Amino acid sequence: MEWKDVIPVIAGAVVILVVALIVKPALLGEPIGFGSRDPAPIGSPPAYIPPAPIPTATPFPDDGEVSTRNFRWTAIDGGVQTTEVTVPEALFLAHRGTPRFSDYTSWGRYALADADRPVLADLARRIAPPAANPDEDYFRLMNVVFFVQQIPYDMDDNTTSYTEGVLPRYAMYLEDGVEYPKYPVEMLVDGRGDCEDAAILMAGLLDALGYDTVLLRYSDHMALGIRMNEFNPCYARYTPRYFTHEGQHYYYVEGTNFEWGNVSVGSTAIWGRPLAIGDAAGTGLPSVQSETPEIVPLRYVPRPGEYRISPARLPANGV
Repeated sequence: MEWKDVIPVIAGAVVILVVALIVKPALLGEPIGFGSRDPAPIGSPPAYIPPAPIPTATPFPDDGEVSTRNFRWTAIDGGVQTTEVTVPEALFLAHRGTPRFSDYTSWGRYALADADRPVLADLARRIAPPAANPDEDYFRLMNVVFFVQQIPYDMDDNTTSYTEGVLPRYAMYLEDGVEYPKYPVEMLVDGRGDCEDAAILMAGLLDALGYDTVLLRYSDHMALGIRMNEFNPCYARYTPRYFTHEGQHYYYVEGTNFEWGNVSVGSTAIWGRPLAIGDAAGTGLPSVQSETPEIVPLRYVPRPGEYRISPARLPANGV
């Protein structure tokens, strides 16, 4: 074969090589080069590329502004305790800007708010540190009760009940007065609250310690019920009061510590004496003495009062 015959063959091979290695990949969007890779099986999905990780949200950073309040209270052994509580300012403001449920059957969710949990768990451990002796559990429990009871009582319609000195934006103006159930950290920052605020705070603290509690609603009062088995302290000078719910005994626990005769609009109440578990007679409140409270579980899903399900009727033509 002469050179004049070889040159066209070589030129043709070069053209084919250029098309295969440069032109075709460019048209198909493939990388240009001479490397080889195993082809994907026919019909297989494209290679999975994991998305970039989403940063974990930290709405209440540890280094943000905080609200701090010191509480001075008497423990069950008679010793005077000082406890400091620190709440992220962003958390407090977020709660203040949250509308309230007018339906009291939903108030348990305030006690169980996930954002409040770290604050409550830390506070509960400091008020009632773990004990190796199971017999000390009752005294740990009573220290939580005594702590909440000694937070000053103040009514929802008093501006003194709020650290800002004004009623919150979402305070509810009902027929029987102002109502504003507080998240637990709100009561801790305000340093005061009324009966449902105390019950909600106590429920959150006890839930953090693993106790099962419910809200006890009377016509003009709210307290807490704590589930205990065969509670009958030999030293009690009263008959412990309990209520049955789903086969369990929930003993009355007063969340406030005041004398009702001194409660009036524009003034705070005078403190009374701490009340033990089951001591409903010590409140001096007529409704607590005469009424059977409505039991409101913390984890409660409201249901419609009445509903009916009717069968759907098909059109005459059956379509």
